[in-house]
Amino acid sequence: MPSRKHADDWVVALRNQLRLSVGSAYRVGAQRGKTKLDVRFQNTTRETKTLDIAWLPSNSRKIQDTVEKIAGLVTGGRNVKEAYEAIFGASIPVPEGNESASALLVQAWELFGAYKIRKNLIKESTWAKDYGTTGRRLKEVSDAKDAFDLLDRASEKWEAGSRQRQISLQHLSAMLKWGISREGNFILPSERWTPPIELKGFYGDKVEAKQDAVPLQDEEIISFLASLPVESKHPRDKEAAKRWKFGFQLMAAFGLRPIEIKHLQVENGELWCNYIKRSGSGQTKRRRLRCLNQWASEWDLVNRVDNDEALPVCKVGVADAARTYLKRQKSWEPLAKAGKTAYSFRHGFALRAHQQYGLSVRIAAALMGHSTDTHTRSYGTWTDEDEIDKALEQGQRYKELTNRDI
Repeated sequence: MPSRKHADDWVVALRNQLRLSVGSAYRVGAQRGKTKLDVRFQNTTRETKTLDIAWLPSNSRKIQDTVEKIAGLVTGGRNVKEAYEAIFGASIPVPEGNESASALLVQAWELFGAYKIRKNLIKESTWAKDYGTTGRRLKEVSDAKDAFDLLDRASEKWEAGSRQRQISLQHLSAMLKWGISREGNFILPSERWTPPIELKGFYGDKVEAKQDAVPLQDEEIISFLASLPVESKHPRDKEAAKRWKFGFQLMAAFGLRPIEIKHLQVENGELWCNYIKRSGSGQTKRRRLRCLNQWASEWDLVNRVDNDEALPVCKVGVADAARTYLKRQKSWEPLAKAGKTAYSFRHGFALRAHQQYGLSVRIAAALMGHSTDTHTRSYGTWTDEDEIDKALEQGQRYKELTNRDI
């Protein structure tokens, strides 16, 4: 039986009530998502029985009533199995409405959230905000027949390949894995709710072809930031402009992915990015951020992060939210026609690293938090020539120095 000190509040309340009504000899706990009854007799023998009642808060009253009925029959001379069959019959009873698959999934989702909060894996605000969209979608498709059907139907709400689609499917898959595990008390039957190992097939591909990495030039960044309505007479527009300007400044100065502006931390006066990007080829590492030019000091970015200055509120992924905000800005229209995207602030950092500062692919990739292969694929079409020119210049200087020594 689980230790009482680690039990949920509803479990503690149920056990306390049973101690009052039938005594401490009758104990209940979880057994693969069902209720397990453990009866200890005076002669030290024990009998156990798995009741066909889901181990859920909504079933606490039913569990109590069932145990009390069994206790009454056991006192009359029957063993636990006989008492159970006298109440429900020898066959497995038909589940009641509140034990349907739909209700079970919703209950599992709620318990999953409570578990993550209790274990300090996430904050309550994170559960309400970041997981809220997924929870609402789960309720809409909770009558799914199995894990694959659930993920397939849940994915239909969002655009193929979108970040929100990926995030929500990852949330659902994590809940299912927890629900069929010991941590989740096996609340979900594994034969029905084991999620697929790989989710890529559910993500889908964006209809449009992958865009080339088109960078923003430094002067374009300065001009666009100056155009944002930070002095608007409309409070909502003014606040949004201030938040997004801060976000775009961070992306431009440090070469950040849009989502990374939400994962920054100041340590000993230095700015770090804690975002870990996972892909089929591996995952990135936490990295210290460096600004190549004067923007970090000019815009006072490190202190503003340290002081928790407000960043954009994003109900969807940050990249999707940035894309939507940019589309609404008239000053962005000519940039968009030239192929610029929300990632162009980051691409501008790569261009600056090579053209203005002559950094190698290895160093630039490390600053941006990806591999050299990724860097070459993304920026090779417009960095290779720069690298060649730089290498030739260094070679010429080396030749002049060596000839002088001779």
